Amino acid sequence: MKLIAPIPITDQVMAASTLSESDSVDAPLWTTGAKTVGQRVRRPDHRIYECVVAHSATAASTDYPENNLTGASAKWILVRPTNLFAAFDSVMNTASVADSEVLSWTLTPGVRVDSVALFGVYASSVRVRVTLPDGSVKYDQTQNLRLRNCRTFTEWFFKPVSFRRDVSFTDIPAYRNAIFEVIVSWPGNLPQVGEVQIGRFDFLGNVQWKPSVRTVDYSKVETDQWGGTKFTPRRAVRVVEYDLFVENESVDEVIRLLTSAKSSPRAWLGSPKFGALNLFGFAQDFQIVVDGPAGSFLNLQIQELT
Repeated sequence: MKLIAPIPITDQVMAASTLSESDSVDAPLWTTGAKTVGQRVRRPDHRIYECVVAHSATAASTDYPENNLTGASAKWILVRPTNLFAAFDSVMNTASVADSEVLSWTLTPGVRVDSVALFGVYASSVRVRVTLPDGSVKYDQTQNLRLRNCRTFTEWFFKPVSFRRDVSFTDIPAYRNAIFEVIVSWPGNLPQVGEVQIGRFDFLGNVQWKPSVRTVDYSKVETDQWGGTKFTPRRAVRVVEYDLFVENESVDEVIRLLTSAKSSPRAWLGSPKFGALNLFGFAQDFQIVVDGPAGSFLNLQIQELT
């Protein structure tokens, strides 16, 4: 099991992208003047806000949307990040959507990074390319997201193609001054990504056989007095339960990592083979049993985020 602690994506880290912030895709930049209910604006913090109380705004910082989100006199609500930064906001529902067949970001972390994980991916392939300032290529790998779930020749030729929704790269050499290119492609379609986590991974332990996967469904089913049933489809999230073998020398460090992960979303990579065991979420619960001198067993429950 690998746990990725992500680095924050700031203006300094975001070097380039096929996406851009614009009035048409996001919203116009906030300016002073009269604001009407329903009007949306964009701020330098790469977020979009919507006016809920008509007012006249001045250049004073007290009139900025980000400073008027709470309290009895709140004038704005936060809608979402801009399309450029949506994949880095720790929320799956706010995806970055491309305007062509290729979606890419160029990132300069400025610290040692060895892992990239993407979730909520609608694409056919993801490529990660790492170079140094002198132009030398230190890493270049592409993963095909197509699922090979055909059991017969008939299914091979006629079954609709399906794709994985997550992908991870955890074998990247960790150079301090590395330049990362994350390239998402989907020929004939517009790719989108719900969440990108880039950082260094920590190894928690070896996942044992018999992990379990269940879902929490937020859909609503209502049946009236005549027996008519109405379905309101909503997202369903996974809850995965793992049993891990942990070396006794690592128990204290693993507990520290899990405690910190309960308060912030992370990328949890349980298996390179089974995509269902890799998810973006938080530690719902965990328990470590110090079984003996050979090692300890960790029971870990992770809930996916929407």
